[in-house]
Amino acid sequence: MLSNVNKPEPTRFPRKIIEELAERFAGVVQFSHGDDLRHIVEQKLGGKLRYADANEWLDTASGSITVEAPNKFTIILANFTGPLRNRFTIAHELGHYVLHSRLGEIPLTAPRKDRSPAESEADWFAAAFLMPKKPFLEALEGMNGHLNLDLLAGRFLVSKPAAKYRADELKQNL
Repeated sequence: MLSNVNKPEPTRFPRKIIEELAERFAGVVQFSHGDDLRHIVEQKLGGKLRYADANEWLDTASGSITVEAPNKFTIILANFTGPLRNRFTIAHELGHYVLHSRLGEIPLTAPRKDRSPAESEADWFAAAFLMPKKPFLEALEGMNGHLNLDLLAGRFLVSKPAAKYRADELKQNL
């Protein structure tokens, strides 16, 4: 672990700006909803992705990130979550990498244990990265007012709670 590590400081950007940044970042790394996130983390960004060791289980609620420098970061996933939850966790940790470490310029560690403004920002980033506004709204419109969480979650490869949260949030802001 780094001795000179910061906790993530919130950007204080409005949610709309963070979501726009997430969608732009997806374009930069050529991510389309449903793509493999391991490839983005390891091949495009130079990071590492691994599961928590037994001695880290209590310190890794659902995931964490340690950023040392640009293209030198590690995302740690919990061993007790499923693949769809892990996708959101990876996108959340990428939110910390982009927003709070400024693509590795600021070393930091973000264990996902507290609910801080920086954690909320990383959640907003993850939701927009995995479920971009326009395709998500198009999917909702195609349901003709009958919300089908199984279909939405399957289309964007996220958990049903993540799809419901995004649907509720986007419907509020229409």
